[in-house]
Amino acid sequence: MTHSRKDNSLSKRFPGAIFKTKIVKSMDGTIADVFHKEVYRWRTGAAIIWSVITVPVVFGVYVMLAYVDVLHPSQWISGSLSTLFSVFFVLICFVLLALTGLWCCLCLPTFTVEPEVSGTPLLLAISMCSPQKLGFGLVCFLVSGLSSLLCTGILMGRYQDLTVCTNRDFCVLNEHHLFLVLYGCYTGVIFYLFHFLKQNNYLQFNTIQQSKYFQVRSQILPLLQTSFHCVLQQTIYFYPLYWLFGHIPTGWIVHSLGLRRSALPLDSIYGLLDMGLLWQTVLCGLLVHVSWSLGSLLIKVYITERYCFPIESMLNEKKNQCLIDALQCDQNIIVKYLGYLDLCLLSKHSPERRQITFSLSQPGGHPHNWTKLSTSCLSVITALSEKIQDANWQVFSQASIRSEDIRKPPGNQHGSTLTYRGDNVTKETAPPQPIREASSFWRTKPIISYFLTEFPDAKSRKLFASAQLDIWAVEALCHLVATSYTEDKYGVVQKSLPQILTAVINLQENVEKHMKLASSGRRISGRGALDLPLKYVLHSSLKSCIYRIINVFGVHLLNLDLPSDTSYKLKLFMDFKE
Repeated sequence: MTHSRKDNSLSKRFPGAIFKTKIVKSMDGTIADVFHKEVYRWRTGAAIIWSVITVPVVFGVYVMLAYVDVLHPSQWISGSLSTLFSVFFVLICFVLLALTGLWCCLCLPTFTVEPEVSGTPLLLAISMCSPQKLGFGLVCFLVSGLSSLLCTGILMGRYQDLTVCTNRDFCVLNEHHLFLVLYGCYTGVIFYLFHFLKQNNYLQFNTIQQSKYFQVRSQILPLLQTSFHCVLQQTIYFYPLYWLFGHIPTGWIVHSLGLRRSALPLDSIYGLLDMGLLWQTVLCGLLVHVSWSLGSLLIKVYITERYCFPIESMLNEKKNQCLIDALQCDQNIIVKYLGYLDLCLLSKHSPERRQITFSLSQPGGHPHNWTKLSTSCLSVITALSEKIQDANWQVFSQASIRSEDIRKPPGNQHGSTLTYRGDNVTKETAPPQPIREASSFWRTKPIISYFLTEFPDAKSRKLFASAQLDIWAVEALCHLVATSYTEDKYGVVQKSLPQILTAVINLQENVEKHMKLASSGRRISGRGALDLPLKYVLHSSLKSCIYRIINVFGVHLLNLDLPSDTSYKLKLFMDFKE
């Protein structure tokens, strides 16, 4: 079955959404289809159910805090309990359950296993305005606004209704109610930005396996702290915004409904100095942030849970659903990630499954399992090594071009660039001087230059966006090679040892050069980005894995048929000079 490049790229960004299209296109029992029907649906369904179950608890805590009265604790407790056991609370809770479940379902397609890196602020803004993300932002806006509207209903008093009728037979706009509803919509927009800009949609896989309960429990306190920090920060910005532009929605509502404004409007400094309103505003933001963040956490924990693929199957209908099929699954990238995670854990902690990996086929006596698994890992390692090598070459060529420009005679109006394509270096003519002058002119403008200036670490982050697969592939191969010294009865692994050493050492050398080139340039600016450690984890994993193989085989590795540069590099590792 063939798949377009567009489908593959979409599956990396929206794994949940692509499963639905693949299931329509193919019903031939591929590993992507089976995983979707038998694993993905159950995991996401369980995550959404648990997210919905936590809503009454979070909403109950919200009611207790909303009715807080330190000076009258007995009234506070009695009022809170009466509200919690009222029919109105149950009805509102059911609506919140439905809204949270809807949000979780629509949030699923936004999760990605590879970080999305934008080169410039302009490209970042364009990516945030894509139809898929804008649709999710609209959902956040509406669901958060409805949730805040329900909160005003449970609060009663001055927050309950949009209008207040006086004894003079006219209605006055209740700005406290409108303020909370607008803040709820604003909270949804902020969470939408937080979800993508802070990489809250980035799926990270844990190599240290823990139960889902312990994973969630360990993340509860950081989740509450992050939510509280975000709510305080967004509230600090909302108050000045309402003071400057609050008259626009209030004026439109007053004019449309024929209402009157109160004598003390909230879009004034004195009107905003209401501690009771501030308390309810913060609680409303916390209700939305905690509920959605908890739902997002549960989804990530369930989706990234380890899945054990069979190494081989004797059943014909299961032959295309083994570990090697997961490693080569490009229809859905999340299956590929789970496959490499399973292989990495297999190589470290599963002697029984390693024996199956080292076994020979019967009849014939061929190491099919090892050949397929090692070939898949080597292809991933080689692909990244070539990408890094090309990127390093581009840096060197640009440095040489800059030096040429410095020594270029003033009369030369057209520069030239060196382009690396495989083994060929070609010379390309630079754009005419007027175009370059126009580009330089616009880049001097402060605002435009900000949007056109490239992030210092963008290229490096793009280069290592899929490095997690290489980390698992390197660790899996090296652990399997190390354990093969005592467990490989037939010596199937040692035949591939020269290829493995060559690929790993080449990748280590290219990563080393890239990190030196990156450190000599501008410092990274993506503080807080969850994908930044990938480059450093890969670098340390490569070194530790090479030393692990050396510790097992020792100087016997020098007897292998290796390229001269690989042998030289290996000798440096043996002498502890790397």
